[in-house]
Amino acid sequence: MSCPTALLASLLMGPGPGLEPVDPPFPPPSAHLQQMEEFGATGPDVRATGPRLQRSLNRTVFGFLPYWAGSAYLEYDLISVLGLFSLEMDAYGQIWSWHGFPDVFADEMDQAHAAGAQVVVTVTNFDPDDIHLILTAYSDQAMETMCGLVTDYDVDGVCIDFEQVDGDDRDHLTGFVEELRTELDAQAPGSHLSVCTPAVDWSGAFDYSALAESADALFIMCYPFHGTWSAEAGPCCPLVGWGGAESATNMTWCLGDYVIWAPEAHDRIVVGLPYYGHQWETMDQYPHSQVTGGCSTLYYSTLAERADAYGELWDGESLTPYYAFYGGGWNQGWFDGPESLGLKYDMVRAADLQGVGIWALGYDEDRPELWDRLEDSFAGPVWQDSITDNLESRFCLHGPSQYWHQATVSGQMHGLFYTYSISSGPDINWAEWNFDLPDSSAGYSLSAYVPDYGGEALARYRICRGPEMDTVVVDQAAAAGQWVSLGGPYDASEGLSVVLGDCTGSGGERILFDAVRFCQTTGVADDAGTAAPAGMWVQAPCREGALTVRVPPSTEPRRLLLLDAAGRRVLERWWPAGPETWRRLSVEDAPAGAYLVRVSSGSRLWQARTVLLR
Repeated sequence: MSCPTALLASLLMGPGPGLEPVDPPFPPPSAHLQQMEEFGATGPDVRATGPRLQRSLNRTVFGFLPYWAGSAYLEYDLISVLGLFSLEMDAYGQIWSWHGFPDVFADEMDQAHAAGAQVVVTVTNFDPDDIHLILTAYSDQAMETMCGLVTDYDVDGVCIDFEQVDGDDRDHLTGFVEELRTELDAQAPGSHLSVCTPAVDWSGAFDYSALAESADALFIMCYPFHGTWSAEAGPCCPLVGWGGAESATNMTWCLGDYVIWAPEAHDRIVVGLPYYGHQWETMDQYPHSQVTGGCSTLYYSTLAERADAYGELWDGESLTPYYAFYGGGWNQGWFDGPESLGLKYDMVRAADLQGVGIWALGYDEDRPELWDRLEDSFAGPVWQDSITDNLESRFCLHGPSQYWHQATVSGQMHGLFYTYSISSGPDINWAEWNFDLPDSSAGYSLSAYVPDYGGEALARYRICRGPEMDTVVVDQAAAAGQWVSLGGPYDASEGLSVVLGDCTGSGGERILFDAVRFCQTTGVADDAGTAAPAGMWVQAPCREGALTVRVPPSTEPRRLLLLDAAGRRVLERWWPAGPETWRRLSVEDAPAGAYLVRVSSGSRLWQARTVLLR
């Protein structure tokens, strides 16, 4: 069995998950610590108000409420887990600063419990030397302290927020969380345990997979990408972009890194997103402008007010809003608003992750739009669609994680995975696509998306139908940027999946892994003798200012959205419940480019991409 040089080189990279660190080459400072020092200096001040409307969530919404939140507006039934922030632990495993707990949070705890949410207390430490002692010499005392918080106070669990952990303490951290899980189960059965984890594990201290086995949630602090230390202004959490295709510079890369290193942990991942941003003095008004002066950390409410005043702009690279104004020099403010958060929520839902997190509650003050977006995204039915993408739980990676790589360009959900082929022997690395089929007794046609990212292999897609298997060979170099048929209809009565491995008979060629979609086939057309697809079909590419779409049958009203590459709505159409219908839609006013067509009906969702040519 051969092993390409590129694969051997990947084994020699740094100790942490993902690629060798690139820009920044060091962990950014903790946003939690910085804001505690900046906003929390005046002491405990929490006065939250808000309704309980008995809405039901289909995903976890984990919101941190800091002791300095001031006058916060909370819609309690849109919160699954209320994280009280924070109690500071010293190097000896004892709480040295309580920040008003529990009294300062008393009413908020009662309101959250009445709405059916869990309430957890956050235990923090941001010093690597202290954390080492907590995890080693004083671990018994630390666990006793944390368990005592749950047994002695009206909380449902603990969230551990230890940041800047040294890589040498990787096993100590894993062992500590495992033992704490055991102790909590013994002393307070059913209690919650979560761990704050970095967007990019520069030190290699967090074993995502092992931590997910013990914790109820890994709260990814997915907002370190720009801050007061940045040399250029930009968003805390770009969805895509702001670096090379394989750079650790955005949320899509971050989630791909978690999938590679903990492919079984989807139901433990909570993606923490920012309700804050920054305003910099800059060289000019354009994205990627160099910072020339000071930087302020600001709440969402302030940033949104300034965007209203100066004019909100949209960055098509990162898919986030910003504003710019001139006042003796240029200034830029970057933040996440309802549109950009909605796109991130779409990714969390499509990837079937546990949910989203909020840093921090109260940062929107009494503005309602972020709550409205949460309701739109998570208070309705669970998404279902006809695509299994590389970030989803129904897509599973196998083999050594070091051999998997990712890129955040060209893929169906903004990203893709790749590995290199081997010439003989069994697969070393392989991936499997499973599907959420609406009817296992039906037949399905399958197709695979091949991103335009240098695929070289003759990829052997194996279609597994119970004990039977078919193989379809796809030349990924020739199929770049296209959906390629994998044949069908295939009988799904004994299961249906697709497997692609790295043994192709030729070593060292790049193999791409992205999305596979299904299309249900039912009935036989009288004049054709072939199965007629019942799913959605979209003309690709489309020309002459019109787009043809086959809208699937449904017993509920059907809504079509046409979204551009920035996630902005270009077209919306509604049709009543009924049989399959063909529609020709005018898109004369839309510029050339890539578009997403999304049709929803009740809990069903169909998606397809197309390209508009001029």
